[in-house]
Amino acid sequence: MPSRNDPCPCGSGQKFKRCCVSGYRRVGWDSYVPLRRGRPTGVDEVTAEAAVLAEELLTSPNRIQQATEGMALLRDMFVEGGPLASLRWSWDEFVPVVERHIYRVTAEVKDMDERRARLFDRCAPELLNPERVERFAQEFRRALMAPERTPEERRALAMAVLAMRGAPRHPLYTSRRLGMVLWLMMEQVSEWVERRCRMQAAVEWALGVEPGRARGQGMSARAMQRAMEEPEEMTAAMKAAADADPELVELLEKYEKALLLSIIEGRTPEVLYGEEWLWLTVVLREPLRIEPEEAELVDVAALLAKLDEEVKQAILTRVEAASRDRSSLPEAQHWFEWAYKTLQIRPLAFFAMFAKACEAQLLERFEGEAELVHELQRRERWSAEDLEPYRLKLAARDAHGAEQRVRRLQAVLRGEGPSRGTLFRGC
Repeated sequence: MPSRNDPCPCGSGQKFKRCCVSGYRRVGWDSYVPLRRGRPTGVDEVTAEAAVLAEELLTSPNRIQQATEGMALLRDMFVEGGPLASLRWSWDEFVPVVERHIYRVTAEVKDMDERRARLFDRCAPELLNPERVERFAQEFRRALMAPERTPEERRALAMAVLAMRGAPRHPLYTSRRLGMVLWLMMEQVSEWVERRCRMQAAVEWALGVEPGRARGQGMSARAMQRAMEEPEEMTAAMKAAADADPELVELLEKYEKALLLSIIEGRTPEVLYGEEWLWLTVVLREPLRIEPEEAELVDVAALLAKLDEEVKQAILTRVEAASRDRSSLPEAQHWFEWAYKTLQIRPLAFFAMFAKACEAQLLERFEGEAELVHELQRRERWSAEDLEPYRLKLAARDAHGAEQRVRRLQAVLRGEGPSRGTLFRGC
């Protein structure tokens, strides 16, 4: 049902509250039949034509079925190569935005209609702007007047033309006010999900997951562990999926490359807390003290043995925790997944490049926390006493888990952890 200030679906050109709202309220949306008004005056030719066609649909005895079929026709016209294909987002701009939000929304909402609306509301600020919304309105109008359109397509386009008359051109963009745009955006989301599922199915098959078994968000920590144990099966399965849809792999690589490079190059999105960054730095940089230029001389086996298993387990735990934490950014889970993969597959790169990080973007639990940690980041070496002010501030705010982590870091810096050992070849 339209909102009170939307154009009336009967095509009169008036607001819904000044036209048919009382009739809809009296007998309900499904039963109300608007009066035939004929071709309206005082509007442009396209709007007048849309009003006539919309009136035909709305006064039809089977208008609900026709409206449903009309929405399906709009979806068919929106596919690649269709009459409305120019309205599609490029996959390069579409995939990163959808990937950031889709898993979180799927976990938050079970009802499909509400899920689509929430995903639209999350993605719209990045995928819509005044020019694009106006493009939707103008393209619907152009397609409506195209002589090759069938009567059924023209009626569907007429409803879209009238719906876009009251659509806001400027933010905030909401699912309630941009129903036609939502419908087409979710069609492109469905296309992407279908392609993503084919790759996921191939991966699950390689991992021995039973068909039809419920999946978690993204690739679970256990699945990643099994992938490391059975790399040949994983590679073969992913190659088969990639051969079937080469663009899919390319799109995923473009999206995930930024996350992977942020880890390998010692940069992070804003997903780490201060003590997490300190822990990684203390364990990976301070005790080992391998400079990036020395990486080629490192005994890989010795380094793999030296890398603290607790670091791997901490990141592995954060993969699962980030997927449950609704207050964290959607990027957090993705970053920790890739950190774990990189730590497993390319530990030398993970270590050498993370050691170069000077300014990590940190989450704060109290004002000034990030700056306090940044002061530590700028130092070449730390002592246990350097971390004491930070530990006291965490303790004062009852951040017991974080405070305990800092205590353990201090123990490592005092030499109470494992000995350094020899990591270089020939030593």
